[in-house]
Amino acid sequence: MNRKDIDCNVIIDLLPLYKEEICSEATRELVEEHLRSCEDCRQLCENMTLPEPEKKAVPDEAETFKKVGKKVKRGKFYRRALILIFAVFAALNVAWLKLKFFPYKEFSADMGEYNGDCYQVCEGGYYYNVVEPHYLSFFDGKLYIWKEIAGKEENVSVLTVIPRVTGDTKYAVAIKTDSEYMEIPVTDSIEFDPSGYKVHDNDEHAKKVLNDNREEIEELMEAAQKKWGEYLK
Repeated sequence: MNRKDIDCNVIIDLLPLYKEEICSEATRELVEEHLRSCEDCRQLCENMTLPEPEKKAVPDEAETFKKVGKKVKRGKFYRRALILIFAVFAALNVAWLKLKFFPYKEFSADMGEYNGDCYQVCEGGYYYNVVEPHYLSFFDGKLYIWKEIAGKEENVSVLTVIPRVTGDTKYAVAIKTDSEYMEIPVTDSIEFDPSGYKVHDNDEHAKKVLNDNREEIEELMEAAQKKWGEYLK
């Protein structure tokens, strides 16, 4: 095809590229050659205006600083929150180690492992058991002492000692007979403790069982005081 015979529609399609000067050298020569001989296309080219490039909005400086400031504040808040959480967790660990873990390690220092977190030793006919507290628990952990009662092989009395972080040690006795098993909360003077936990519904009967076995319980309490007294004050 002769370059002079190129259809005007083709040139019109090329004019935007020509005007923006982004066409190849061969295309530019082709368009210019056609424009020299075609008045209509030349007029169209002269009147053609290209759209101005879209201007990007410049962000407001004050608004930019405001957004940056918010991000900085959020970052500081999260860092402070993490530091606070870590500090609380560390404080709980220190308190637990001091108030529960180390004392219970002292309780079981001369005992052999009996069953998992339980330690046991037999001294002078008494069985001493220590059940260590679980990690970060301030409420569990117990001491047990028992002795089979001479002449009453069917009876076993067990004294439970529960040292508390508040300093007021709790006591309970478990008494087993031929006909029943009772757990009775008591004070350090072997009196019925109505504020303690109960696994029975008859306080008067519990008091009677307690009095019937007072001698044995006093013996267990005395042995417990000799063994752990310095920790139970």
